[in-house]
Amino acid sequence: MSGAAAARELSEANALEPSPLSRDGAEGLHGDRAPPPSPLQLRGDPWRYVVGLIFCIVSVSNAMQWITFSAIVEEVRAYFGMSAVQVNYLATTYVIAYVSIVFLSCKLYEVTGLKVGVAIAASANAIGSAIKLIALYLWPNMILLYVAQVFNSVTEVLTIATPPLIANRWFPEGQRMVANTVLSSALNFGCGIGVLIPTFFVTPEKRERKHLAHLFWFQFAICAGIFLMAIFFIPSRPRYMASYAAARQQHNEEKRLEAVRGIVRRRKVRSDGGQVQQRQEDKEREEEGETVVCEERDAQDVQPINVFSTIMDALRMLKGNPSFAFLMMASAAELGLIWAVATVLPQCLSPFGVSEVESGWIGFSNLVLGTVVAPFFMPLVERRRRYKTVLVCIAMILTLNMSVLVLALSFGPPPRDNRTYYVAVSFLLWGGVAGLCQNFMMPLMFEFVIELTFPMAESTSAPVLTWAACLSNLILTIVFGKVLGNAPTRGEALDVFIGATVVCFLGGLSLLLVYPYRRRREYELLMKERDETSSAVAAAA
Repeated sequence: MSGAAAARELSEANALEPSPLSRDGAEGLHGDRAPPPSPLQLRGDPWRYVVGLIFCIVSVSNAMQWITFSAIVEEVRAYFGMSAVQVNYLATTYVIAYVSIVFLSCKLYEVTGLKVGVAIAASANAIGSAIKLIALYLWPNMILLYVAQVFNSVTEVLTIATPPLIANRWFPEGQRMVANTVLSSALNFGCGIGVLIPTFFVTPEKRERKHLAHLFWFQFAICAGIFLMAIFFIPSRPRYMASYAAARQQHNEEKRLEAVRGIVRRRKVRSDGGQVQQRQEDKEREEEGETVVCEERDAQDVQPINVFSTIMDALRMLKGNPSFAFLMMASAAELGLIWAVATVLPQCLSPFGVSEVESGWIGFSNLVLGTVVAPFFMPLVERRRRYKTVLVCIAMILTLNMSVLVLALSFGPPPRDNRTYYVAVSFLLWGGVAGLCQNFMMPLMFEFVIELTFPMAESTSAPVLTWAACLSNLILTIVFGKVLGNAPTRGEALDVFIGATVVCFLGGLSLLLVYPYRRRREYELLMKERDETSSAVAAAA
């Protein structure tokens, strides 16, 4: 089935209805037959840049804490009495939490809206950074570090797949792709900073409590500040509709929220013994021409507190749309691999004579280089919307690059006398080429999945991709950590890079099986055509 056919199926259900924000009681004013709906006025909200900036800082500060221990494994082991595997599991806590409770976050955004969701994420981030200070000063034990990571992981659950939701609701169509790219790249930028900044505060020569304190206080200051900004500077909703797709999704979300409030009000009144008063209020609203939605229908359609409704929506989409399933597999292979290798990179490169500081810079380059370049490249992709073609090309280049990296490490000179060779090879192939390729993938996959699954809510479709990536990350991190152990050898490090190459190849195969639907694009074209027709009819009249 083509993208146009899918869009026409959607239009039969609701795309040809009047725009949600253009009805304005037309039937009540003009009798049973309403005039043609007025065109929907589209524009970007001026506060969209503030919302985007605050979200980026929340995401960056959280990603910093996700990966921060991987660059100072030996120092953390010594101070908190941990093994290397236990230090690696600090980062794994994030992905365990995401895999476990991501669908709760989907329901949270549906019920509370964006502002409350981001505020909760920022508060959990600040609490996690504060617990690390408690662990440092009062009880230097790994248990508190794990508790801190659990709070930080709540923030990750609420932010990692939120960029397409913000981009689709707040930014006009011409800015949507770039906005999604910048918001998505904040995660990788934060991971890059997370592997680099710790080496400024903590080194093999600076491993005392005061040095760790400088790092933890730095993180807490950022998290506490952005928490206050999230409370006071994020509006509850956009004042203007940025696109036809945003108008449709926002309208449906407001209907769900209103139905939830109605259910809560009726249950509260009935629990207080006020059934008669409620029936009188319903009768008055009917006399005024308002619609009273029965509780049974609301409960069936909205399901406000049942997380399994979100899971069932995702399963139905996966069953009926194989392309969505294949894209989820590709996300598991490509995105999960990025985060898993970033976690163990210093251990992988240490047998080749690469220091923790140098590994930090290599990881920083890998995670940040594509982040800087992607926003300038994405407008070209947006113009043609060939997401599949670009993703397949990136996967092929990445697989070839990883193969060259394995060969360069396998047949290189002895590390003792040629350490510079391995530093240069790692910088070029992992920090450079792989970094450029990998960091294009997340925003492209987010845009692609919305096109494939529209009109499914963005708060559900994108988290399914990141759920698969986090599950893959969890598995790969555990496997890589077991392979490397506490004192990895060259052979064990090469086994990790060979495994990463195989995973890249499998991700590329999955992308080849995706059919490039354009459901959101076709819907917006249909709505634009409808509004142009309405304008012509109104002008002729």
